[in-house]
Amino acid sequence: MMRRPARGMTLIEMMIALAIGLILSLAIFSVMVLFEGRRRTVVATSELDQSGGVAMFQIDRWVRSAGTGFAPAASYGYGCELFAVDASGSQILPMQEKLPAPFAAVNPGASGLFRLAPVLILPGQTSPGVSNAVTPDHSSDVLVLMSSGNGGSQVATAFTAAATAASLSVANTLAFSGGDLVLLADRQPAANGGTAPCMVTQADSALTSGVGKAIPLNGDRYKASIDSASVSGYSTTGVAINLGNLASNQPPSFQLLGVGDNNTLYSYDLLHTSGTPLQARVEGVFEMHALYGVGSTSDSTVDTWVSPGSGKYTVEALSAGTPAAAALLQTIRAVRIGLIMRTALPERSGSAAASGPATPATSLTLFSDLDDSALIYTRALAPAEQRFRYRALEATIPLRNNAFQ
Repeated sequence: MMRRPARGMTLIEMMIALAIGLILSLAIFSVMVLFEGRRRTVVATSELDQSGGVAMFQIDRWVRSAGTGFAPAASYGYGCELFAVDASGSQILPMQEKLPAPFAAVNPGASGLFRLAPVLILPGQTSPGVSNAVTPDHSSDVLVLMSSGNGGSQVATAFTAAATAASLSVANTLAFSGGDLVLLADRQPAANGGTAPCMVTQADSALTSGVGKAIPLNGDRYKASIDSASVSGYSTTGVAINLGNLASNQPPSFQLLGVGDNNTLYSYDLLHTSGTPLQARVEGVFEMHALYGVGSTSDSTVDTWVSPGSGKYTVEALSAGTPAAAALLQTIRAVRIGLIMRTALPERSGSAAASGPATPATSLTLFSDLDDSALIYTRALAPAEQRFRYRALEATIPLRNNAFQ
């Protein structure tokens, strides 16, 4: 029996098989690209939501606590020049050198001079590298937030005699313990009619709460004089305010918040209560903007929203160090925060939108519900910026310590 020779594939059959294989490969590749694009979008959007939530949580915590411990001294304490040294005894307030990026251009009314206030909005005083990359005119606001770390006493302790270089005479020491940071203020105005200066100093570690009628001063944060201010310069009209204790993890919070390079929200500790004053807090923050909610001096209700960049609530007006400036600071009832979040990577398709449709967003708006059009912030997006996804987040945060006293 003769065997038939084996028959191979013809050229046409091979070409058909290759064509079918290529079509299947293209189909599988298209599905994988589509799946990867959707996965990328979902992950990026989820990360935006998480980062935005974390950023708002931290800002909310700092704003709500603003004014803790020293708000009852607002009438004579708000607007006082702050004098302080760090743990090495070097002067840190008023500042002797520029702040690090992104706060290098910060100017709270006078270069290097910070004044006691629960909250200040410094409009347009950071220039984030990403936000400014395409059109270099998109700056972000800076928040200055101050609060005591001590929750045990909300009333300033008055002096019973003029202070000496290393001791404060008070009616009792119940509000103070060894090592506490102490803010010295004066109920009488300065010679020029403005607010008298304030000093941050430290109680001696040997102090026992409630024992004796004197607060001895000593420690890393103590100096008899700092620049033009001195402890012995406080007379019987002086007061002592407990700012908290570093050793017991109750430090005061005198913070700057602002957006820097790489879409990152940074904080800077003005009192250097930690070894690294500059901290990266949250990624994904493209821009930050804020408004003041102000009310009358008779209640804690927000009557209107005002811009920190114009009118009588400018940085210069609030930082004037006058009784009028202190009165204005007491009318701030809330802060409205607007954050623009952005993904780190662009969309593969070359376009994206704030809400996710195929058509890219050309602009983003904050505070759109306000009646005053001058308060509404609109951020136009250049074509290159439209390739990313965005979230616009807003929050109204009350200053619970700055209500009518």
